[in-house]
Amino acid sequence: MSKVYDIAILGSGPGGYVAAIRAAGLGLSVCLIEKGNLGGVCLNAGCIPTKTLLRSAHLVQEIKHASVLGIKVDNIDFDFDVLMQRKEKVVDQLKKGILYLLKKRGVDIVNGLGKITDLNTIDVQGRKIRFDKCIIAVGSQPAVIPEMNFDEEAGILSSRHILELKKIPKSLLIVGGGVIGCEFADIFNSLGCEVTMLELTDQILLKEDVEIARSLERELKKRGIKIFTKTKAVKTNKLAVGGFNVITEDKKNIVCEKILLSVGRVPNGQDCGLDEVGIKHNNGTIEVCESMQTNIENFYAVGDVLGRTYLAHAASREGIVAVENIAGIPSRINYDFVPRCVYTDPEVASVGMSEAAARQRNIKIKIAKFPLTACGRAVVENKAQGMVKLISDSEDNILGAALCSSIASELIHELCVVMESGIKSSRFSEIVHAHPTLSESIMEAAQVLQSKAVHIF
Repeated sequence: MSKVYDIAILGSGPGGYVAAIRAAGLGLSVCLIEKGNLGGVCLNAGCIPTKTLLRSAHLVQEIKHASVLGIKVDNIDFDFDVLMQRKEKVVDQLKKGILYLLKKRGVDIVNGLGKITDLNTIDVQGRKIRFDKCIIAVGSQPAVIPEMNFDEEAGILSSRHILELKKIPKSLLIVGGGVIGCEFADIFNSLGCEVTMLELTDQILLKEDVEIARSLERELKKRGIKIFTKTKAVKTNKLAVGGFNVITEDKKNIVCEKILLSVGRVPNGQDCGLDEVGIKHNNGTIEVCESMQTNIENFYAVGDVLGRTYLAHAASREGIVAVENIAGIPSRINYDFVPRCVYTDPEVASVGMSEAAARQRNIKIKIAKFPLTACGRAVVENKAQGMVKLISDSEDNILGAALCSSIASELIHELCVVMESGIKSSRFSEIVHAHPTLSESIMEAAQVLQSKAVHIF
């Protein structure tokens, strides 16, 4: 009789592999099933490769502006092949690290396309994997729009395709001004490509605070990135000489060599066997309760397939929550305190409610803004673009925070801890921060909430 695993996990992205490691650590037998590369989209075609390229892109930007710091650098150049090779080396190194951890913990890894066939079986290309519990972590894929679909050969690219380019295009049109669009705009603009971005709504980074999003938009435009909001692409013509002519609803004609279509992501749940066992879903988006359990008792789901946050760190926490509940350990994730980050220059980071969300709920709020031009460290670093914005309620609770600044993705976690711990803004404003630091700006914003501002008037 074939082995029956305590848990079978379908998908090895940041939700799946973290769940596997935690489950094995609790003494459970685990089978991890992956059709592609270990680490999923995040490691292979998302978070890690894009941030690797952003590191190089931002260094190019720093060198270009080094004269402000009294450093003269002439004839700046870079090797795109080496940049892309380094990206692959970073991905490979981290992939080997995950594989090592899984093997050391005794997780069985099965490569192949898995599909649920009954309440206790997954078929992996003819091989039957038997289990007691199953965690579905099959992720998501790039979305398309009626006016445009992917055509890698012609040059209409997904976020995966663009990471496989052999050379930098002379011009790039990005359709979609979300996180993915903004990060790739930063990368290719820094590397000398002419970048244009179209966003259907009235702001880039639609889920972020409008002032913070516009602060980033101003900085990207200063660098020469053309950004058109409230603009829809309606027709795409291939040019005989190569490239495209894209016509917008308001009659703009944009000529470009390549197009990046980055209009969001859609869950991958449709083809993994949900209907065979009666798991509730909406076009592949799985419904779960707080414990990550589906309507079918022995099935759980985590990560992008839930259609909630599309954040790797949320998926990892969800994976741990699912495993711990399977093991009888009560566990939850509080989505109110999950940070959101955009790794552009400057970065954008936020947690909790935006001003608009608070107003929609008719909450009586107080808003504090602290500009980085008043932060000594930001001025020293020549990184004084942006601000810190805090939102509190009438009881002095910090409801939300949004930052546009250098290393915002690191600074935001202090606010995550403060908010989840229930520390009042009055108490937080009294916590001494080292000087000069960028984190001082968060303390100073809390002081603004208390009408005790020192460095702004």
